[in-house]
Amino acid sequence: MSICRNCGVEIDDSFATCPLCFSSDKLPDKKQEVVQAKQTNPGYSPLTRKEKGRLFWELSSLLLFSAFIVTLMIDLIHSGRSTWSRYVLVSLTAAFLYITMTVFSIRRLWLFLPSLMLVSAGLLLSIDYFDGGIDWVVHGLPMAGSFVVLLGIVMVFGYRARDKGFNIIAFAALAIGIYCISLEIFIRLGMNLPITLSWSVIVAASLLPFALILLFFHYRLKRGTSLRKFFHL
Repeated sequence: MSICRNCGVEIDDSFATCPLCFSSDKLPDKKQEVVQAKQTNPGYSPLTRKEKGRLFWELSSLLLFSAFIVTLMIDLIHSGRSTWSRYVLVSLTAAFLYITMTVFSIRRLWLFLPSLMLVSAGLLLSIDYFDGGIDWVVHGLPMAGSFVVLLGIVMVFGYRARDKGFNIIAFAALAIGIYCISLEIFIRLGMNLPITLSWSVIVAASLLPFALILLFFHYRLKRGTSLRKFFHL
């Protein structure tokens, strides 16, 4: 299989031109590129998915650590002690932990989801400690909990689905709509207001037809449609 340089469609080796745009300018597929690279450079080996994840983690850690040091130094030089930088430093630490969990434990949901909740709770507790109150935990923890639960449901479905394609995006869209409704409920409860839904219902109603169309495409027209091939990416 080769790829059309003009429109990106995969072309069977038996075709001389692209069936979509009729261009004869073709690129070799990734497997052929790897073979050619190994022939020209015997020591060449493409990065595995695990190696790419670790490289992303290393670069992200370096950037976050640099931001951590710069933020702390600016606050110490300006104020003589850590003041506003405490909030930034705690947020950067939480971001580091989120990235670490995503890279190394995202496929172990029994570890990833509870860790995600614990880090979120730790972030909220730290902010409350700096502020001297409990508002962030009281109002933010239910929001974080509902997000983790819905994320877990979507991830379990994604891992167990036999055909992965538009159905994953559809269920993610439905989860976003449900989360918006729960978010508005928690916000109104935190403000001691009666529970009346407004903007969240509009968001959910807008996402529902989008999700149904994607499910129709996936289960009725072409089961297991590859998103990259469908959009010629």
